[in-house]
Amino acid sequence: MIIVTGAFGFIGSHLVEALLDRGDEVIALSQPAPPENNYAYIARHPNAHRMRVVLADARDLDAMKALFKASQPEVVYHLAAMASHRLSMNEPYQYLNANIPSVMSVLEAARLTEPSPKIVFTSSSSIYGDNKPPFNENMEPRPKGPYAVSKVLGERLCRLYNEAYGLDCPIIRYFNVVGERCRSNIVFRIFADRIIRGLPVEVNGRWFDGEFRPAERDFTYVSDAVEGTILVGEKTGGCEIFNIGFGRPVSVMRIAELLMEYLGRRSQTFFTELKPHEALISYSDNTKARNMLGWSPRVDIDEMTRKYAEWYRNTSSSLR
Repeated sequence: MIIVTGAFGFIGSHLVEALLDRGDEVIALSQPAPPENNYAYIARHPNAHRMRVVLADARDLDAMKALFKASQPEVVYHLAAMASHRLSMNEPYQYLNANIPSVMSVLEAARLTEPSPKIVFTSSSSIYGDNKPPFNENMEPRPKGPYAVSKVLGERLCRLYNEAYGLDCPIIRYFNVVGERCRSNIVFRIFADRIIRGLPVEVNGRWFDGEFRPAERDFTYVSDAVEGTILVGEKTGGCEIFNIGFGRPVSVMRIAELLMEYLGRRSQTFFTELKPHEALISYSDNTKARNMLGWSPRVDIDEMTRKYAEWYRNTSSSLR
């Protein structure tokens, strides 16, 4: 039995689908009001009968203890979180209050369950802060905002439960995961929404001596991220940390241009300064994941942008 928290979020819903594809028995844990569209996708899956939906708050320790005791999971993929490095600056309490207690209750429920399941904790590249890229797992975290802080504290809780109680809780640091069903605050969705409406596209970056340099990110396709996530759950233990990212920087300006090409519409672009806590360039050293997991990303930027544009054209209400 496998539990996925945040099961109907962006990455979570794709993870549940991939697990069902393999024939796994899955408990999909979600807040009492799951995103209806993502749930609808999974409900149509041919193996949906292998999924049981549990509506509960991952911060509720009693609910997590009861669920773990009753279901005896082998692996728990903990994805439930409020996710946005940028937006967390405006709502620090909400992000910290959502993200840290959920890790605490999931780890404690696992500690009290016999045998204890493996907890795969999903962290973020934002924890690297102003380190010099490419980022590797041995770098000291330098979180610059509430979201990043919540992920660093989650990682430290995992290490505590591993060292003090022997709990297996490997950690994934995702890098800019994009793809179908991505959240409205992810750049692919933001750009596509504006392009299709003929509105100007805001490209973030920094000015240097009168010249603008767009931000560069390590865009990673969701199917690649999900494959890496499952491999961490299968192959690792302890408190090993893995970067799951493509391993190269891509300008957000290029993303805007590719989306215009694949959506068949042009928009003007304008430049805005990044927030002080946001890095200009972020990308991963994924050597550890390649060597220890046998994982490698397959979908590069042109293909992932084309796939996303095709999905967006077919499903976005703004196009109907």
